Amino acid sequence: MKTYSFGVETIPASLAGDLLIGSVHDGKNYRIMLARFEGEEIVEVKFISGENDWEGHSAAKLKDSYLIGGAVEGKATPDGGEGWKGYVARLDRNLKVLWERKLEILGNECVYSILPAGDGTLIAGETSHRESRGFFMGRITEDGELFWLKKLGPWDDAVISSLVELNGKLFLVGSLREEKWKVKTFEFTENGELIKESEPAEGIALTAAKMDGKIILGGYKGRDLRVWDGDWEVTLPNGAATSLLPTENGLIVGGEVEGKAAVIKVRDVKSSGRENSGSVAGSRFWVRRLHLGLRKKMGRR
Repeated sequence: MKTYSFGVETIPASLAGDLLIGSVHDGKNYRIMLARFEGEEIVEVKFISGENDWEGHSAAKLKDSYLIGGAVEGKATPDGGEGWKGYVARLDRNLKVLWERKLEILGNECVYSILPAGDGTLIAGETSHRESRGFFMGRITEDGELFWLKKLGPWDDAVISSLVELNGKLFLVGSLREEKWKVKTFEFTENGELIKESEPAEGIALTAAKMDGKIILGGYKGRDLRVWDGDWEVTLPNGAATSLLPTENGLIVGGEVEGKAAVIKVRDVKSSGRENSGSVAGSRFWVRRLHLGLRKKMGRR
């Protein structure tokens, strides 16, 4: 395993093919970090910055380019900061910025999810103002034209998980807090019209992925790491799941356990029965704890 560092603080956020996006603090401000891989080697690194702090949070690989998302021109603080604008940019294969767009809705915005779909690309993120927070989603062309931009909420608090395309349907998954935290799935059309909302489930989902024709969720409930769908769940004490990678014979989960970064592999997940404390009926798993610092999705915007 190789370790890379590009400043006082290096925070990877998302991997899209051979491109890793994240943020680096240079001692004064955060900059968007772009690192391109060939195999296990980083062959090119680029930074994007401007007024105040710039953070990279999401990316998608297109046919001959990349689309990246994040938040820019804000002032970062441990609890999120203020003055953030949502950010979307298209890069060529040499990581040159072809165009960029900044989004302003309620006052603090961040693009956390990008999903190529049909004749455009879907983007989604969080928008907030003072004590309320909601989600936004939109469709943008490869030339940077914004077809539409819609808002959900606001609620007392909200955390987006991901955009997911499943069986030809489009979903936005997120968690919202009114009296307590609940996870909801919003199904919508290609034009952003809401079709229906799922019945909420308790807990917080920080990430979502599709596997075996279903949406798999990862996050936490109470103080425990939790990975689940409608038929099974895996829990581990004192942790949180922040990323999911379905494989041919199971699921790889990234996150935190007992205050340390961890990688968990769940094998042979079955769709019958559920048990807590890190087991699923018919499943096996291992946990590898990594002695690295972990920052959860950075300060929420």
